[in-house]
Amino acid sequence: MTVFLALPLAMACSSEGRSHKSVQGHALGAPTLGAGSPLSVEQLAAKSGCGSPNVQIDADELRQAICQTPRGRYIITSFATEKGKRDWLDDAQSYGGAYLVGNRWVVIASPDLLSSLHGQLGGQMEMPGH
Repeated sequence: MTVFLALPLAMACSSEGRSHKSVQGHALGAPTLGAGSPLSVEQLAAKSGCGSPNVQIDADELRQAICQTPRGRYIITSFATEKGKRDWLDDAQSYGGAYLVGNRWVVIASPDLLSSLHGQLGGQMEMPGH
């Protein structure tokens, strides 16, 4: 069973078109997604400056936490498998929003906040409809 509880949270970020586009090459660069070991929600939170991630989902397939920092609110999701991440992301992107995608993890936030987090976490920006 796949858990899709975070999809309504993604809707709050944007309701623009449903086509998928990756933003690569401009100021964000395009780091390799498969490099290194996957990071946990707690490791991603610590790297992004979120000292107290509020874990909302703790399941075999994924773990998800909300971070509230002075820079803004964002959601970190880690996945047990890369396929699970891609399946979840394919469904979530139909709601719009902006995503920072890495090795078995996704961060959901505003595009501006994701640009800032990119420098700390790496990954690749994905924004449907842009």
